[in-house]
This record gives sequence, C-alpha cells and structure tokens, in this order.
Amino acid sequence: MDAGRGDRRLALESVHADPSVLTAVRHRIDGFAREIGWPPDTTTDVLLATYEALANVVEHAYPADERGTFDLLATYHHADGTLSVVIVDRGTWLPQSDDNSARRGQGLRLMRALCESVRVEPRDGGTEIELQWKSGNHRPLPLPGREQQVDP
Repeated sequence: MDAGRGDRRLALESVHADPSVLTAVRHRIDGFAREIGWPPDTTTDVLLATYEALANVVEHAYPADERGTFDLLATYHHADGTLSVVIVDRGTWLPQSDDNSARRGQGLRLMRALCESVRVEPRDGGTEIELQWKSGNHRPLPLPGREQQVDP
C-alpha cells in the first residue's frame, strides 16, 4: 500500500438498480482499488463480493415494474488499512419464491467467504449492506460443498 496516501472515498449516488449498470460500477470500484494501491489478489475478492451484493439489490430490492436506485460508498482508511463498501437501496427485499429456493441463497455465503465482515441491515425505506476488508489480513475461506451448506 502506498504510505503517502490518506483516507480515500468513492461515492456513487442514485445509481439505477439495473443489471446494465453493474459492469460500469465494477470498473469504478476496480479503479478505486488501484488508486489506493489495494493488493490485486484481494481486489478480486472486493470486486466479486461487491458485484454479488449489487446483483442482490437489482434482483431482490425492487419489484420488476419499479425503477429503483442504490448508493454505493467505498471508503479506504489509511491508518488501519481498512476498505469498506456500503451499498444502500431504497426498496423492500422481495421474498424468495419456492420454485427457485433450491438453487438460490448462495450470495450471502459467498460475500461472507470473500470479506472479513459482512453486515446486512434492513432499514426503514431500504437495506444497507456493508462489506469490509483489512489489507494484508484477509484470507478467503473455501466455500463448503453443497452437502455442508446450511441456511444463513
């Protein structure tokens, strides 16, 4: 990490919760990670976990006929080497239907395996997801096999 840099932020506000924007958001986060000198191996974890969280917002926070938005704030705290990504939507997460429950529900497990900490907090008028990593400390955990999975 570049010791000459202080705290840094990337703020994206009122982004349309649409699959077509996720690649552009991922590129912005990748650029931010490079800007702060984040290690490449952990950057992959950041990109994958953040993309999964955003995909969940797009798919679950809003009904198909409602155009929703989300905010994303990535913050790097130089003093302790912590990177956090906070995503806030303004929707109401939709319940999972019975017909797709057998093949679903792996996103939160994936995020937990890729991050040092994950917080999902329902709020009035939306949900807040916080993903966090500390430079040099994170070691991704292997995902358990299908037979070892439990509900979150």
